[in-house]
Amino acid sequence: MNDGFDAPPDPVCTYSLPHYRHLLQVARDRYWLPLVKEVARGLPDRPFCLIRHDVDITPWAALRMAELEAEEGVRTTYYYRLHAPFYNLMDGAVLDSVQAVAAMGHEVGLHYEPGFFLDRGMDPVAGTRSDIRTFEELVGFRTHTIAQHQPAAGPVLGDISADHPCAYQPALVRAIPYFGDSGFHWREGCVCTKFAHERLHTLIHPHSWVRDDRPWQEVLRAHARDLTGRQLVAMEQYVVHVNEYLQRRAELDRARASRYGG
Repeated sequence: MNDGFDAPPDPVCTYSLPHYRHLLQVARDRYWLPLVKEVARGLPDRPFCLIRHDVDITPWAALRMAELEAEEGVRTTYYYRLHAPFYNLMDGAVLDSVQAVAAMGHEVGLHYEPGFFLDRGMDPVAGTRSDIRTFEELVGFRTHTIAQHQPAAGPVLGDISADHPCAYQPALVRAIPYFGDSGFHWREGCVCTKFAHERLHTLIHPHSWVRDDRPWQEVLRAHARDLTGRQLVAMEQYVVHVNEYLQRRAELDRARASRYGG
């Protein structure tokens, strides 16, 4: 419902952290900003702006966005993938970043991927239920909601978990205005122009915003360079480790033989 509210204009409306900070400040002053778990079982009778983030490509972008939100005194919801080709939740540094986001008070949940199971002839509902358990074991705490990865490209699954309602449920994407930035493109214009609505839900992909207004192709390539650089650093560290091991191999072999009686 439009109640005549006029948001302060932003002269530079771009995919950038400064613009995100602006729209976050306007939303914070205008609305209650709930976590998904706070509205997933029923919509409140009050103005609210639900902000959620699908972490498709890089947890480091998510961490930076979560830090910005914490600076503004805002909590939002982040969904992470288990089957992303770009990051691995079993990597210690990645897992640490997810736990750091949760420690700031943000909600963290699974960005579940039916396509992973369908491509392998597996039951996506059973697979997603297993992924929820795995995700919670990894992060070390119980989660409360989930969000589907690429719902337009695959089937909408039925009841996955009574304990984990989906952020894509009709009440959150049909019953109230829903605006997403998927593919670096707002279908109806930037969410910063939508704050006249009494209630709304917006999807913000962190990777699209943390490189400050570059062409989208260059944003993705910059993330690729960052991820590649992290792998190169890790491999160089491994080179040093192997070199040190080879220099001490005779000593280590003697210690091993003594330990195991060989």
